[in-house]
Amino acid sequence: MTETLHRDPGPLPDLDWIDVSLIDVDPTYQRGIDENRVQKILDWFSWRSFGALTLSKIEGGRYHAIDGQHRLEAAKRHPSVTLVPCTIIEAGGTVAEAETFVTVNANRKNVSPLEMYWAELAADDPEALTIAQVTNRAGVTIMRHPGAQYEPGQTVAVSAIRSLVDKRGAMRARQILEVLAKAELAPIKGEHVRAAEILMTDDEFRHSVEPDALSEALSGNGEEFSIEAKAFAKTHRMPVGRALASVWFRKTRKKRKAA
Repeated sequence: MTETLHRDPGPLPDLDWIDVSLIDVDPTYQRGIDENRVQKILDWFSWRSFGALTLSKIEGGRYHAIDGQHRLEAAKRHPSVTLVPCTIIEAGGTVAEAETFVTVNANRKNVSPLEMYWAELAADDPEALTIAQVTNRAGVTIMRHPGAQYEPGQTVAVSAIRSLVDKRGAMRARQILEVLAKAELAPIKGEHVRAAEILMTDDEFRHSVEPDALSEALSGNGEEFSIEAKAFAKTHRMPVGRALASVWFRKTRKKRKAA
């Protein structure tokens, strides 16, 4: 059997709690501070989710924060926090620190909105529970993972659905999603959610659109209408969701006239 060779991981880092006043950020390789992100961490500050910062020792008994500058800034602003947990490495200068910063961030996978939804649901988050209730009652199924094929009524467009519930409330969101579920779109995309919302809430369309007629017009034609809407959006320089609403509106009116 051939022995698998692994890279030498190097010396073990130190693990310690460090005074926040001793930690700096090197602007040579660090990004600018996102104030909204810092404020969110500060508002929900908890050691359970804080995690260890990655630091590099520098001269004068001080440290550079290689990873975790937003958590560091939030800790500095919190009146009850003076020490933070840290993994301390011997980087050996700005170039090595920057290389470590690149490696850490290149290998990091951000949590997707879909993954976040399922985690929040497991944690009994009120907003996630509302989304689950709305979609279940509308006949829409939120999938755990994106797939190559979908059954009618399935979706991974949790960001669009969350926005819809936040903006229109649970009852109205359910009514809008029901239209898409009855049309048996597979999958229900974010642009579909936005288009249905526009048609059923905007003064320009809502008095002329009957939900059942819209579902009937969309049934079996979802992909064809999407292609037409993307071309329309490009030509008229508008969001695809609004272009799709215009296409659906025209098709629904033609369907009613033919009937």
